Amino acid sequence: MAKRGKTRGGSTPPQPVSSKRVIEGWQGPGGGRIRLAQAGEDAAVQALMETAGARLDQPAADQFGGELAVALCAGLTGQEAWIRAMTPLLVQRTYLDAIPGLSLVLVAEDKEGDIVGAAYSMPPMPIMNGAHQQGLPPEQLMSIPLALAKLAGLSVAEKARGAGWATHLLKRTVQIYEQLGLLLLYGQCPVDSGLDRFYQQRGFTPLAPQEKLDLAPLSLPFGIDPGPGEQLFVRWK
Repeated sequence: MAKRGKTRGGSTPPQPVSSKRVIEGWQGPGGGRIRLAQAGEDAAVQALMETAGARLDQPAADQFGGELAVALCAGLTGQEAWIRAMTPLLVQRTYLDAIPGLSLVLVAEDKEGDIVGAAYSMPPMPIMNGAHQQGLPPEQLMSIPLALAKLAGLSVAEKARGAGWATHLLKRTVQIYEQLGLLLLYGQCPVDSGLDRFYQQRGFTPLAPQEKLDLAPLSLPFGIDPGPGEQLFVRWK
């Protein structure tokens, strides 16, 4: 697949992320931390997603503490390892069953142990389903989650806003996907919400309201349409 844009330079690359680091987490604001969601935290994450107008897919919610992000964590050691971990998920199961292993849910845990924020990213399953229906060969279908992912939801509890949790959640999400070699991370937000400026200040490019995202740079014969009243924001490698 082709890639678009230039790699970001001018600064020291972050230290490589390990699966242990994703699980145990990074230091966050005020003595808290950012880490992978654990068993029993799905209700808290779902409530946070709802405040952001997003939804945590049930297959992912059911696998907190189980298969959540298992393929992504394996892929942190190299793309060959990621392909090996991804193949049985996509070949031996339905796309719906593959969601947990290819999804990432990071939570913000404050120093009291409360979940005060969450970032949910997932493979572009509608795109994969559409590609399957169009008869794309298996190897091209497999390449889709290697190339792009969707930031489906980012939310911080009202009591914790202003401390930088959203920035930390987004930073770690981007860091993980960049190490995986992803070419595109995208999401969408309501028009006139001001969130386009938030994402722009953190390395994303907002598209015009209702502008379609062209996936031709990834050799895919279709694009992504924003929802009604929404606009897309994108980060190309």
